[in-house]
Amino acid sequence: MGKRIDSILALAPAPRVLAPSPPGLRERKKAAMRRRIAAAALELIRERGYEGATIDEIVARVDVSQPTFYKYYASKDAILLEHALVGFGELLAAEFVRPGTIVERLRRCIGAVARQMEADRELWYAIAVSNAYNPVRDPQLLASNEAGTRVLEAVIEQGQRQGEFTRAYSAGRLASLLEGVMFRVCIEWGAGFPDRRPLASTMAEGYDLFLRAARPQRGDRGSERSAAKKAKARPSAPGRKVSR
Repeated sequence: MGKRIDSILALAPAPRVLAPSPPGLRERKKAAMRRRIAAAALELIRERGYEGATIDEIVARVDVSQPTFYKYYASKDAILLEHALVGFGELLAAEFVRPGTIVERLRRCIGAVARQMEADRELWYAIAVSNAYNPVRDPQLLASNEAGTRVLEAVIEQGQRQGEFTRAYSAGRLASLLEGVMFRVCIEWGAGFPDRRPLASTMAEGYDLFLRAARPQRGDRGSERSAAKKAKARPSAPGRKVSR
């Protein structure tokens, strides 16, 4: 996933590596079955809610046995966890091929995420109430290369290089801050607290709060150098003498 992110954002030329051999027929069949089971489970959860979607109904919809289900997933929570990990990565990557500053593109991404969550509320509610995604219980989730967080970190790192975000903190810490703000916003949206505003509105507000902390500040490490480069690149007004 990291190479794909770097390629999309043009962060660095991808190293030349030998292309992996294509998966064989057996592997392709197994991958297809895994996708079918996951798709059926998510569809049932959307239709009937977390409690209403049982393993019996999932296997009946896919027309497989329970032992076959358990060969691919330990539980329906495992399917929800998989979706929570990668649910926004593709969306973020797709949004970032469009033009604009990093700050502008991140704002568009957050709006797209809000629209997706509002359209798929039942599924994201199930992820929340099931406790399927719980980094306290499973800290490895925070370091997973499959997590959409890796896309966000790469985006913020690019913004730091362009002088749009502070370098006083690492891209990883800034990504954690943004995710923390958005997590709280989503909790309040799910609970209808303190009001029932649209998620897109409260996410936009949360992003503005994040920007107040994440923008470069006077005295930040590297901010003076970035400002000097911008000033040097900016053309002076006609007839105006630049003092040295």
